[in-house]
Amino acid sequence: MRLRMKPIFRFALPLALAASLAACGKSPETLFADAKSHFAAQDFRAARLELASALQEDPGNIEMLSLLVETHLRLADPDGAADALARLQSKGGKGPDVQRFVAELALIKQQPQQALDALGTDSSAKAARIRAGAWLALGDDGKAVAAFEQGMAAGGDIRLASDYARYRLTSGDLAGAGAVLTKMRAIDGDAFETLVLAGDLAAAQGQPDKAIAAFKAVLDKYPGHIAPMLALANQYDAKGDIKKAVAVVEEAGKLARDDQQVLALRMQLHSEQGEWENIRQALQGKEGDLDPASGLSMTYAEALLRLGHAEQARVLFNRAALLRPGNPYARLMLGEAQLASGDAATSWQTLQPLAASVLARPEVLQVAAKAAETAGAPEAASLRMRLEPARLKVSTALVERAQAALQRQDWPQVLSAYGKLLEQGDDAEVLKRMALAASRMGQGAAAIGYADRAVALSPENPDYLYTAGLARLEAGTDIAGARRYLELAASVDPRNETIARDLKKATAAAS
Repeated sequence: MRLRMKPIFRFALPLALAASLAACGKSPETLFADAKSHFAAQDFRAARLELASALQEDPGNIEMLSLLVETHLRLADPDGAADALARLQSKGGKGPDVQRFVAELALIKQQPQQALDALGTDSSAKAARIRAGAWLALGDDGKAVAAFEQGMAAGGDIRLASDYARYRLTSGDLAGAGAVLTKMRAIDGDAFETLVLAGDLAAAQGQPDKAIAAFKAVLDKYPGHIAPMLALANQYDAKGDIKKAVAVVEEAGKLARDDQQVLALRMQLHSEQGEWENIRQALQGKEGDLDPASGLSMTYAEALLRLGHAEQARVLFNRAALLRPGNPYARLMLGEAQLASGDAATSWQTLQPLAASVLARPEVLQVAAKAAETAGAPEAASLRMRLEPARLKVSTALVERAQAALQRQDWPQVLSAYGKLLEQGDDAEVLKRMALAASRMGQGAAAIGYADRAVALSPENPDYLYTAGLARLEAGTDIAGARRYLELAASVDPRNETIARDLKKATAAAS
């Protein structure tokens, strides 16, 4: 069977027509077998297409409909899942699996309480995964962890374990994530989730070689997946191997031409190579479609700045800084754009808080010193002194030592290293890191003390307000204060997902 179509329709085939093309010459049984193979390979889009084709010939097949529901859920497609679930139930589909579909659909639709209600007393590992997700959505980490643990005790499930490990990872508990990864390897060492988590954990631990090997293993077994390809490219970039990073990104671009993450990483690599004109040409005319606070938008703004369009860059970075007040890159580049457009006084006002920290990088100090000198600020001399090679070498070594301890989560060493930096005078950024370390060591009162000192130095900074709230939340004391600080942080930086997540936890703890 051969169909010829005009090129204009090549990428816009209606689902029914696409399904009919996939069905050419194949029986429903063959299509179903192919769908299961693609599902196992994590190629859910191909599985969905083959299931749609098979169901045209066998519309009442319960097994096919069940897999179609699960496929839509894996694709986070609530409308498709709801339609497939309705079809499954109309054909007599019922039982625990179907009820779990109902619960997971509610969770995807951001209805966590309905998800919990739908699960009822289901004590399976599969139900535990959904239940944990619902409790996380409701801000109750304690009940979420209990659900994760109950599910693991019930025999485990690779998706449950993956979600649990990722929860530990995003919470900064690398040791906990590693412990769950060990269990994942026992459940299914070759599973997509296991291999990806191994790469993500290695990346979080600052081990690019180990992460590269892990992501290569993912792509060897599950080729063509964009997310691990981009993760691999990021690790090559972290090692400084731009050439290999570019090659991986270009390969990903062939598979997903319109993927925004691929585009963003490609532009990032262009920026690291100083290829500003390439960035301008790629994004010019599209800037209106970009999130002003996104990395892609700010990369475009930096390209404009480097190409001499300071006023345009200033407008874009000003928007980004307003939307992301806690983003140091947005503030640095805004200050640089202000300086390049001839407004040294405003530039110095923008850069002064960044330059005041003992953790300020040399490039920050250089721009700030230039702005201070041009504006006639008395701090210019001290900034130039900090940039003297001998002094800069000593301060950089101290900062790198502290940062290395933070990376490997050696909390006593973090306190010690940043404590030495604090000897140079109160510094909000240093205090913030010391608050984190004290909190991780279970020293709640010390953590709150460090965080409050940071807030006192910069009372409107959302990062420090967040740290003060988090220190209280993790100490389990002054929950009302935790909520108050987190609400203040969210009011200053309403787009910050981390602040929003922990505010939800504080709200749940206070109720």
